[in-house]
Amino acid sequence: MNAVDLIAHEATELPEALQAEVLDFIGYLRTRHPQAPAATASDARLADLMAFFAPYRKDFGCFVFDRDEANAR
Repeated sequence: MNAVDLIAHEATELPEALQAEVLDFIGYLRTRHPQAPAATASDARLADLMAFFAPYRKDFGCFVFDRDEANAR
């Protein structure tokens, strides 16, 4: 029996007033320990796009733009 089943089993044996307290405590735990949202379709699409464009990424950190040289062309 896993934890969820055990919690459900124990909660069903409690009186209704105590079941309400258990639900209130679960709400309290959710506010104290928020979970990260699940990955969405847009996250998957972004990952696909990043993988697609990965071969075309270049490091331009040392590039210096010279306006006069560009205008001379």
